[in-house]
Amino acid sequence: MMSGGFFGGPGFDGPGTPGLGGWGGRGSEKGWGPSGFGGPGPEGGFGPRGQRGRHGMRRATFVTAAMLLDGPADAAQIVERVSDATEGAFTPPQDLAELAIGLLAGRGMVTVDNGVATLTELGHNVLAWRGVSSETAHAFLGRAAKFGDAFKIRREMSEFARLARTITWTGTDEQKQHLAEARTKVLDAVTDAKKTLYLALGEG
Repeated sequence: MMSGGFFGGPGFDGPGTPGLGGWGGRGSEKGWGPSGFGGPGPEGGFGPRGQRGRHGMRRATFVTAAMLLDGPADAAQIVERVSDATEGAFTPPQDLAELAIGLLAGRGMVTVDNGVATLTELGHNVLAWRGVSSETAHAFLGRAAKFGDAFKIRREMSEFARLARTITWTGTDEQKQHLAEARTKVLDAVTDAKKTLYLALGEG
């Protein structure tokens, strides 16, 4: 994970922008941070519950604003821009991009016409005050592409853990038997993979 959070630095809160959060800081592994965009709810850190969800939403809002430096865009285009900038490492959910646009509009940082958001003078000023330009935003997002494999591993393991919890709490006996078999396979594979990586680090 990148040092100091998503974009490093002390956050996005500034004059006229209460609660918009920052590029990084604590919890940047959740939400639209470099370790995964997550998804709705506590697992992805982007849901409405808890501090992690709020951090993720603030980051999503800020990244959306930064992507609008490239010109007006709707939620689908924001998703495409983030995906392009990270070379496919991140493809945020469109509904969360829509929510971010709504939050920016509520703070006067964008205007919205038929779903297309355009930065206002306030929006441009806040980003400039934080030293963010289109070039710096793309440069930082581009760094995330280097961590794509690690993000994918984390995402798949998180999904496996979610399924395991669901079956543990509500599954049938047959489903729990399948879970036990899958758990053994996964843990054996992870153990072998860890040994390989430790050996590789030792050789380096």
